[in-house]
Amino acid sequence: MSHRSSDFAKIIGNTENLVRELLAVPNNYKVIFVQGGGSGQFSAVPLNLIGLKAGRSADYVVTGAWSAKAAEEAKKFGTVNIVHPKLGSYTKIPDPSTWNLNPDASYVYFCANETVHGVEFDFVPDVKGAVLVCDMSSNFLSRPVDVSKFGVIFAGA
Repeated sequence: MSHRSSDFAKIIGNTENLVRELLAVPNNYKVIFVQGGGSGQFSAVPLNLIGLKAGRSADYVVTGAWSAKAAEEAKKFGTVNIVHPKLGSYTKIPDPSTWNLNPDASYVYFCANETVHGVEFDFVPDVKGAVLVCDMSSNFLSRPVDVSKFGVIFAGA
């Protein structure tokens, strides 16, 4: 089936409508479908966002393999600040009160569910008005989410 066909246009339109309904996506948010899986977003996010502020930096909450890979990729495009001390092992989410968020960071990135290490956020981090980016690849649509708290949510297979 061609991605330019009317059948495909109907499928993608219906899919967007369902995503908007299930997540109560605000009207001022875009829903986009891209190829490349979650790992492709490890580059796409900094390519599109790290320059939002002059310092070209981003904050990363690294709680497992996926966020570590995302942070490593982002270093190609600007300065990456890991907001907490290096973890000896990925078994928990560091207490948010210990995070060192950079007020000049273009965005704050986290992975909602680190499947390799079994660490899942049960809260949305308060990032003091910064653009919040979340990899929800493994728990997308698994529970209600206040989309308005995020600048970017992505999920890949």
